[in-house]
Amino acid sequence: MAAFLIFTFGSSIGTAVELTVQPGESIQSVVNNATSGDEIVISPGNYNENIVITKDNLVIRSGSGNPKDAIITANDNATNVFSIDADKVTIMGLTIKGAGMDKSGIYLSGSNNCTIDNNRLVNNAIGVYVQYSMYNNILNNTLEQGKRAINIERSHYNTITNNDVSSQRFGIYVAASEGNKISENKANMNSNHGIVLEICNNTKLENNTANINSGSGIHIVYSNSNNLLGNKVDSNMGYGISLTDSSNNSIANNTAVNSSRGILLLRSGESTVLNNLALNNQFGIRISSGVNSNISWNEVSNNNNSGISLLNCVNCTVSENLLSNNTLGIDLELSNNTVVLNNSIQEGGRGMSLRGSNNNLVSNNTALNNRYGVYIMRSQWNKLLNNTVSTSVNHGIVMSNSTDNSFTNNILSSNGGHGAYLTNSSINTLENNTVSGNSRGLYLITSGGNNILNNKILDNREYAVLLSYCTGNNISGNEASNSGRGIHLSTSQDNIISRNIITMNSVSGIFMSSTSNGNVVFDNYLNNVFNSDVKGGSEGNVWNMTKTAGTNIVGGPFIGGNFWAKPDGSGFSQTATDADGDGISDAAYKLPGNNYSDFLPLVDGYEPKQSVTPQVNPNTTSTGTTSTETTTNETKMTTNETAANKAETNKTEVNKSETNKTETTVNENKTYVNNTELTDDGEIEAGIDETEDAV
Repeated sequence: MAAFLIFTFGSSIGTAVELTVQPGESIQSVVNNATSGDEIVISPGNYNENIVITKDNLVIRSGSGNPKDAIITANDNATNVFSIDADKVTIMGLTIKGAGMDKSGIYLSGSNNCTIDNNRLVNNAIGVYVQYSMYNNILNNTLEQGKRAINIERSHYNTITNNDVSSQRFGIYVAASEGNKISENKANMNSNHGIVLEICNNTKLENNTANINSGSGIHIVYSNSNNLLGNKVDSNMGYGISLTDSSNNSIANNTAVNSSRGILLLRSGESTVLNNLALNNQFGIRISSGVNSNISWNEVSNNNNSGISLLNCVNCTVSENLLSNNTLGIDLELSNNTVVLNNSIQEGGRGMSLRGSNNNLVSNNTALNNRYGVYIMRSQWNKLLNNTVSTSVNHGIVMSNSTDNSFTNNILSSNGGHGAYLTNSSINTLENNTVSGNSRGLYLITSGGNNILNNKILDNREYAVLLSYCTGNNISGNEASNSGRGIHLSTSQDNIISRNIITMNSVSGIFMSSTSNGNVVFDNYLNNVFNSDVKGGSEGNVWNMTKTAGTNIVGGPFIGGNFWAKPDGSGFSQTATDADGDGISDAAYKLPGNNYSDFLPLVDGYEPKQSVTPQVNPNTTSTGTTSTETTTNETKMTTNETAANKAETNKTEVNKSETNKTETTVNENKTYVNNTELTDDGEIEAGIDETEDAV
């Protein structure tokens, strides 16, 4: 039976012929007899052939346009069904199947400007294989049951659009290629990755869907300068979008949900991760061993381990992200010189976490309704600036085993536990912060050499400032008012307390336990019903410095002792005489309940100020006597007060077992990264109630 010929008269360049092939006829014979520009129409039916095309500008299509009507099965499954070594060839509307042993349903080699459209490729080792070819279009195809649905190798500037690839080992695999566009494809339920780029540059990967793959939805390795835009990856057993050893890529406006890691960049720097949605993963956005990457404007929520996490990264920016209900909101581990700016972190475990991370700037972030607002461990030289940390279930800021950090101009308010809590931390500076409405304002335990300067610490329920087992701290220029206790020292030595305004605290202005020794207290303004509560048995505490010219806390001309006022106007400094007008009382002030005295108390006539403290020697010209008295009644009262405080404190402290449920050891990749284990919160909370016992 001969093929039907239909002549189509065209322009002066020649005549195109439409050749029709019927079942039982040879497609290869028709191809061999065709000339450039001919169109070969395959009638409905089954064909068993392997077809080789070496002529340019041919169209081979089904007569009905329905791929299920014209079915071409490999006669030899060790050979490609279609082998194309020509340009401008179109294969359209066919079912092509049966290529095995790493052979292809359609194979293009050295072919340019070809079109593979609306075909159904089933049970081929490789569905469409493009090698050493450019400017081809592969679109609207359905590919099922093979090893690789679409394989692009060493081929450039091709377009792969709107294909449905499923039940393969890999959906779309592109290797050693440049400038391809892969868009609007569905790569679902494959046994490995949905879409792979390997050693590819300048690829556009846009608006694809890659769901329920056993590996990653989109996997990119050794590939640079690619653009991933608007892709959706859901419920992949590996990662949603993963990049390894790749740089200068853009990942924007993608949705990554329900995977181990929503978006992962491993050793992939100089990249941007912008405007993505990462929900319900173990890790939302994870950057590991990255440099100079920008993670901004993402929405990251409901991730079990962390929202945005950086491990072993340098010089990155995390900004303008919205994070909610993540166990760790923003987590920096072993990461340095990174900027965390203008993020909103809400309703999670730890809002922002720094672990073993140095020289980072954390600025202008808002952390609300988290278990902890900011959590810092084993970190140095970080700056926390202009952040708002409020309504945490436990503490606003926790710092453990960390040195040389600075907290400046932050708002720490209405946290269930402490505004800021430092443990085993030294040489840190807390300056110009507003700390209000917390259970305790600032709490330092086993911490030394810190500077607490010019903070407003107001309206905290139990303490404004609490030091326990602390040595050598400088507490200066603060307002510690309207709390239970103003400044409270428990078993703390050699601290300097100066130029603070300490007013309207209900229990005491300044408290020192019997085991607090060698502290220097001068140039403070106290106006409380009970300004001081110093227990007997302490040694070497000093309540004034040498009389020195300079503006004191109430504007007088000399710095010496403290201003002792009471709300009803009957305080010592409010009623003392000053015959020589030097702003210092003619008589010493004897502290009640002990043998200490302020030998240079300030007098009334001036309003309290917090000017800069001059360089002065805190030693006195005449030292106070050491307190040696202890009274049973005072001890009993202190014990009762602290027992009550202990009970109240325990209400706000963390539940250790609950924390252990959420902390995990991260293994980033079996062959690449081992993450460090998160420290148990119980370590942070240990010793809080010991403070009360030591009072």
